[in-house]
Amino acid sequence: MKCVFSRTCGIALAAMLALAGCFSESTQAEAVNQTAVPSIAALAPAQTSAPTPAAPTLNVREGVHYTVISPPIPTQAPQGKVEVVEMFWYGCPHCYTLEPTIHRYLQSKPDNVVFQQVPSTLSPRWAYHAKLFYVGKMLDPNGQKQVHNKIFEALQKQRRQINNDDAMIRFFGEQGFTAEQVTKALQSMEMQAMLARSDEVGKGSKADSVPVIIVNGKYMTSPSKVGSEDGLLQVINHLTKLK
Repeated sequence: MKCVFSRTCGIALAAMLALAGCFSESTQAEAVNQTAVPSIAALAPAQTSAPTPAAPTLNVREGVHYTVISPPIPTQAPQGKVEVVEMFWYGCPHCYTLEPTIHRYLQSKPDNVVFQQVPSTLSPRWAYHAKLFYVGKMLDPNGQKQVHNKIFEALQKQRRQINNDDAMIRFFGEQGFTAEQVTKALQSMEMQAMLARSDEVGKGSKADSVPVIIVNGKYMTSPSKVGSEDGLLQVINHLTKLK
C-alpha cells in the first residue's frame, strides 16, 4: 500500500498497518510517523465468542508472495542452519504492529532457524535508530529488561523523539543504564560491525521499505506481498524449506 497521506488515507492506512510498509524519503512515511493514528484494536469490530477461522493455505509463488535476491546476501547462521532476518525501523508503525506476529513466529519456529532483527539504514534518521537498536542489544543482550519493546513503545506510543545522543542517554538512563555505558557502546568496534551488517543486508536485498523478511539471504517477502499476517508465516515457513 502506498498513497499520498490525508485524513481519509490515514484511516484506511491505520486499518492496514500490518500489511503495508514504510518507505524512506517519502511523504507518506514521514507523515505517518508524525501523526497519531488509531490503533488496529480501536478500529476492529467487537470480539465475539465465535472462533477465528483458520487462514487459507497459500499456494506460495515466486514473484507474487516473495522475490529472489540475486546475488544472495551472506548469512551469519551456523552451517546447517537457516537464517531468517526481519528488517525494520523503529519509526515505522507497520513494523510495530507486526511485533506480535514476530513473537508468535519465534514461539513456533523450527529448531534449525536462526532469527535476527536487523534495523534498516535507508536514511540518516533510520541509521541513527539502528544505533539505538544496537545499543539496546549490547546493554540488554538477553532481553531481560525488554529494551527493544520499550524503544518501540517510546517512539510509537509515547511519540518521543530519540534522534540524538543526549536523548538516547536519557532514555537508557530511565532503563537503569549509565551515560558511560551508552557512550561506550556507541563508540565500540562491535557497533561498527553491526552497522556494517545492516548496510550489507539493506544494500544486498535492495529493500526500499520495511518491514521485510529475508530468508537464508536468498528470498525476500513482506506483509504487503502476502496480504495477511498468518499468510506471512506460511510464506516464511515455505521459504525456510527451500534450498
